[in-house]
Amino acid sequence: MTSLKGDQGTTRALNRRLILNEIRRQGPTSRARLAEQTGLSPAAITFVTTELLQEGLLIEKGERRPIPLDIHYSGHFVIGLKLMESRLEAVLTDLSTQILARTSLDLPDHQPETVARYAARAREELCQQSGVDAQKLLGVGMGLPGVIDAKSGICLLSGRFGWKDIPIARLISEHTQLPVWVDNDVNAFAVAERLFGSGKNTPNFVVVTVGRAIGSAIVMEGKLYRGRNGGAGEFGHTLSEYRGRKCECGRLGCLEAYASEHSLLRHFQEISPRHHNIQMEGLLKLIDRKNERILNVLEDAGSRLGRNLADMANLLNPDLIVLGGEGVRLGEAFFRPMRLAFRERAFDCVAEDLPIAIHDWGDDAWARGAAGLATEHFFDFEVQPSEGLENN
Repeated sequence: MTSLKGDQGTTRALNRRLILNEIRRQGPTSRARLAEQTGLSPAAITFVTTELLQEGLLIEKGERRPIPLDIHYSGHFVIGLKLMESRLEAVLTDLSTQILARTSLDLPDHQPETVARYAARAREELCQQSGVDAQKLLGVGMGLPGVIDAKSGICLLSGRFGWKDIPIARLISEHTQLPVWVDNDVNAFAVAERLFGSGKNTPNFVVVTVGRAIGSAIVMEGKLYRGRNGGAGEFGHTLSEYRGRKCECGRLGCLEAYASEHSLLRHFQEISPRHHNIQMEGLLKLIDRKNERILNVLEDAGSRLGRNLADMANLLNPDLIVLGGEGVRLGEAFFRPMRLAFRERAFDCVAEDLPIAIHDWGDDAWARGAAGLATEHFFDFEVQPSEGLENN
């Protein structure tokens, strides 16, 4: 039988989460409005908000009556890390994931110990840049490609880095002396979108990223769906063509073998021998010049992406699809055929009025998404760190 103390503690945590998330979604909100929106009694609102004000988690904003309450975003800070092929991208943000400092560290190798050491170095550089006292850091979020057990902080498999069963959260926590949350990089991006982006007021949405690879994340009823062992969202390895091109995963016909930036580049190099050494920057210039061959490649790839997106939408019936990743720079030559193919294949009741948002993409978007993993803890008291020290 659960103790009364346990019941009170659970109720307190639920009420705190309810109030914080209502203010996050709506912005500065009066106590009376919070009672109306949450269904809590005025007495419960007063008790919880007084506690949150005393802890410095809420602030009173303005002098007009009734005085609105807002989250004290600038009073707490987190670090976001994105492990890339040759470097570690890092940002320091406030609780709104507003970037206050950034750094990029070249890695000599991908050994887990090396990554953990460079994470600690990034923490030092970011605090020095921003002037933020390290004691005010709530934790570290890290996103990386692969299958991640977010609860234990173990990278079960990352083919890109040759990792298997690596306790990366524990290693980073030991070096940074902070709680650490680790997840697949696309999941991390989706968490940030759920907190402060396009999915802020949308309970069911899908994020798809196009870049070096193709990935996805699924948010259902406001919660990230990770699957049995963290492997949900391998959208790039859904079938595009039976017995088609060989994918990096070793299988044939995966969407990623046709529509990722890496595959687009390789395919264009094959069909245009004089461009056999071209890289993405050169490819983008050819797109701007309306080169017919690359436009044909993009039309085929965009159409394939659109058809697979339609299959996903038919299956999940989301409220929103968010597209991100470095591939957004391919522009309308890629996304126009994608939209057309999507509308042709998706069921009318699914496609009708379904928004597809294309996310502006910057160099630090991945790391900012990772910061959302740590920020999420502030708004969801059930999200325990993958590994790390207890918060005071």
